[in-house]
Amino acid sequence: MADWKQISGGLTRIAVGSRTNVWGVNSAGNIYRYTNNDASPWQQIPGALTDIGAGADGTVWGVNSAGNIYRYTGDLPG
Repeated sequence: MADWKQISGGLTRIAVGSRTNVWGVNSAGNIYRYTNNDASPWQQIPGALTDIGAGADGTVWGVNSAGNIYRYTGDLPG
């Protein structure tokens, strides 16, 4: 896999909206956002999801274990 660079961490779901809009969920349901820094790649975001999706426009959506749907608003003004 010469054309691939391993990034530390472990995820069960990953969503990519752009090079700088990468999100993931691990097996425990914890949510992570990629920091764009391979030395410290993931920032945990509060909440728990089983699946996640990221759009090219920066929107992020998720589904929890109960099937409830959420849209991330943590980066929007108050």
